[in-house]
Amino acid sequence: MLTFDLHFHANIHRMPERSKALRLQKLRWHMERSGIDYIASTEHAYKRPLEAYQRLSEAADGLKTEILPGVEAVSAEGIDVIYLYPTEDDLKRGLEDLQTFRWSVLDLGRIAADTGALTIVPHPFHIGKSSAGNILSRRAYKQLLRMTDYIEIHNGSALNVERRLSRSRAKFFFKKARVKLDKTLNLPLNDRGEGLGWAVSSDAHYPGEQYLVGRTDREIAPGDDVFDFLKQRIRFDYQEVSTLAENPLMSNTHLLRSFQGVMKEALVKEYVKTKGRAGTLATLGLYYGLFQVS
Repeated sequence: MLTFDLHFHANIHRMPERSKALRLQKLRWHMERSGIDYIASTEHAYKRPLEAYQRLSEAADGLKTEILPGVEAVSAEGIDVIYLYPTEDDLKRGLEDLQTFRWSVLDLGRIAADTGALTIVPHPFHIGKSSAGNILSRRAYKQLLRMTDYIEIHNGSALNVERRLSRSRAKFFFKKARVKLDKTLNLPLNDRGEGLGWAVSSDAHYPGEQYLVGRTDREIAPGDDVFDFLKQRIRFDYQEVSTLAENPLMSNTHLLRSFQGVMKEALVKEYVKTKGRAGTLATLGLYYGLFQVS
């Protein structure tokens, strides 16, 4: 049996060095405890994904766990797509084509082919604004799936929210949100596309948030590496590696922390988008002679 978590964030961007070291130490402790075979470092493209991969690899040194290079990039349409690469050098080259909001999902297949990447459509119906199924029409969603390698059938970031809502007296007021959460935790078969691999991922942003990951009984063939193995579009099953906190205070703390993280990332995305628009306007202004250059 092999275990994979193909969607994971070290989440060390903008931390002081001492805080980074402490975070990585905690991540190492949890990696050793869980014994997951492969974890893909898929930091957001606007949060220095190369550094995240390098530091997470260092943290896993000497452990059973192998870190795979990747990035969670956001397209011009605002859609998240994960790109996985064979090597660190491939990740470096790939990042040049995946600047935030500067590429289109229409080019997903071409970018993946040009950079040698495998792609995953993560959390397609999550309650966030960057989910493909929420943004695209049904036809466009199916078209996107035809260009990708994997669809994420479980995203663990919804677990705390779903449990909190299911135990709330106000749960009947959140029917639409609960439908999206249910799809995020167990994507229906008719939303999984045809011929794709199935990713079961934690989407962890903090130590100890890997509850369910992917499991397969298939083995890596002699002479192949893990990237060759993933090219086979494995349909992963569910494997529990830790349980949600039963303590209500701890559960609420985790939930609040997750919401804070989501809000911070939304603000960063909006800043990057606004900055990009300003740069485009300035370039057009210079081109058409609207602004003077001394």
